[in-house]
Amino acid sequence: MEVLRKKLESCLRILNRGVEATSVRNMNWLNHFCAALLEFSSAVHESLSDRKQSAKAQESAELVCLCLTQIMVCVRQVECTMKLASGSAVSASHVYFLDRIRWCLQRLLHLYSSDESTDDGQGRSFLKLLDSTLDTLALFSSSNEENSDLMNFPNTPAEILSLGAQLRVNIDLLLGQTLGFANVALQQDKRALSALCQKVIRELSAFQDECKDPNTSSSNLKLKSMTLEQALYQLEDFINDALLRLVFTCFLDFQKFSVDKIRTLLRSSSADESIADEFIADFDVNIDRATQIGIFAIAFAPNLKMKTMMRSCLASFESLDTSLIPSLQANGSDLYSDVLEQHFDEEVAKFKAALQEIIESRAFLGCCLELLTAGISAAEKHYEKGALEDLLQMALFVLEHFQVEVNRKVLTETKLHVGQEYLQQLIRILRECKAILMCASQVEQKRIIKRFKILRTILRKLHGCIGASSQREEGPSVLDSHLVDESQEEPSFSGIATSHCSILYDTVRRRRLARPTDTKPKENNQQNIKSGNYSVRRRESLRTVMFKRQNMAESKRMYTTISNQSANLQITDILEQLTGMSTGVFEC
Repeated sequence: MEVLRKKLESCLRILNRGVEATSVRNMNWLNHFCAALLEFSSAVHESLSDRKQSAKAQESAELVCLCLTQIMVCVRQVECTMKLASGSAVSASHVYFLDRIRWCLQRLLHLYSSDESTDDGQGRSFLKLLDSTLDTLALFSSSNEENSDLMNFPNTPAEILSLGAQLRVNIDLLLGQTLGFANVALQQDKRALSALCQKVIRELSAFQDECKDPNTSSSNLKLKSMTLEQALYQLEDFINDALLRLVFTCFLDFQKFSVDKIRTLLRSSSADESIADEFIADFDVNIDRATQIGIFAIAFAPNLKMKTMMRSCLASFESLDTSLIPSLQANGSDLYSDVLEQHFDEEVAKFKAALQEIIESRAFLGCCLELLTAGISAAEKHYEKGALEDLLQMALFVLEHFQVEVNRKVLTETKLHVGQEYLQQLIRILRECKAILMCASQVEQKRIIKRFKILRTILRKLHGCIGASSQREEGPSVLDSHLVDESQEEPSFSGIATSHCSILYDTVRRRRLARPTDTKPKENNQQNIKSGNYSVRRRESLRTVMFKRQNMAESKRMYTTISNQSANLQITDILEQLTGMSTGVFEC
């Protein structure tokens, strides 16, 4: 521990000397910093290799990998900002990335300076909480009526009460995460999620009442525990389906509410200010959605390398949340916002790539089929070109999914390799759908919809040939329609706090008080501001509060035109060696 602390302190000293350097073009300090960081990472790798992989050691390893990954990302950006610097001026973007490096180093220093533990339940994933809850319920539900297997059944009323209290804690945390997801879920999924949460609470209360009864029998406890288990399974199934629907919407909105479009609106003197505010609000909501999606994806990541990549993307979003849009609104250098925009775009690309690798192929296809079927049905009743363009883009996300190497292997494992043939058919029909939409004004609407029906047929064939025997076929629509009638009023979840955990940085957003959620869809006459089939949660944008909208003169975009090669700073090899931290002993 002492050795690691000293190496971290050395990194911090070099970083502070670099900040105080008279010329921002002096890159020697960054070379020394990377060398010191490599020494630290090698020592950490040795330390973790020798240590037993306990739960606490695994948490520490995850935090170390996250901080090192963030430092690597920021070091690359610092190198770019130093090459862009004019004279000895220190740019705002340069300071921004140095501050993030310092934060990560101090976080690591705190880790190795204290015997901290994060096992308080708040950091446990939905999946771990659910598994723990079901394991506890199994103690009650596994006993049979003949009482022939009561070895694990609680023997005393005190043990039963203790297990009931433990279940309550776990389920409160579980529902807190569910409500956090429901805050950003699609509008049509909110009510079903609320109804399912209410059902879990009712069944939990009934189970606890049974636990408190000293005269209760094992049969009664078994019945109540099985009913609670069923409610939890329904909640899990619906969250899985709602999460996939949200992924498609999130990917779409990364394109609809891009930073470039917000910049154009802010600089346009003729644009209505309310439209820009709407775009910024939708941008905020999509970052919230990406964060919730990422938190669930981390739990399903196959190894620590994938977990770290996803957590690093979320940490970057968390940091950029209070810096990116203000850089567009403030009256300052365009270069600062350009640097942050490119950094954001890179993180979005990595986020989408990691998510595509984690998502199960058949489930992703099944969700696309569900959305496509609903979209075609809506188009037959009321034709809208924009809605069909969204459907086409969603199908393109499926195509992107199978560009990932691990997902392509799924197609090669299909019988007679028919999956690969269906993929080629998918590519052809996607081209046809795109072409017919480009000349939609000259083509009958029935012919356009027919192309999308062919697209649906090909997707169904592709879906059918992938692991058909191991997956369920029923969709969530039956459950959804059943739950809508169960609760007509807004739910009340007293005592259950929605979780707002920080990924890494202590940002301004995290310190803000939660604002009430407006569940009523807003009327909006502006075109292309929101999709027609869902309504997003609205909150007062931090950017609207802190900054006034200003029109800024167009300036030359420098960042993307400068070579990424450095004649003086050779850090690529060092950084690639650091990347090895996420492999080897860290495999889950």
